[in-house]
Amino acid sequence: MYSHSHHGITAEHNGADMLVTAYSPGENPLSLAVQRAAQLHGLLLMASDHGAASLDPVDLDQGTWEGLLSLAARLAHETQVLSELVALHGQGLQAD
Repeated sequence: MYSHSHHGITAEHNGADMLVTAYSPGENPLSLAVQRAAQLHGLLLMASDHGAASLDPVDLDQGTWEGLLSLAARLAHETQVLSELVALHGQGLQAD
């Protein structure tokens, strides 16, 4: 297994598997979910300004458009997982 860390991000590579983790000191699942939701909101607003409303990405080439949608899906998934963690474990996950 290969591992590398830099600025709170750790990437581990083991055969065909890849694990990327982020260390977020002083954060809790709810605050991270709020951050991810805000990032997703901003990304979707930017996308709508570049043709997403008409489903015709005017200013973006296909690769950029696909990357943008992939990032939006990843942010939505992170928000969902963090929100579920808060719902399952409640206030016990809040920072003091």
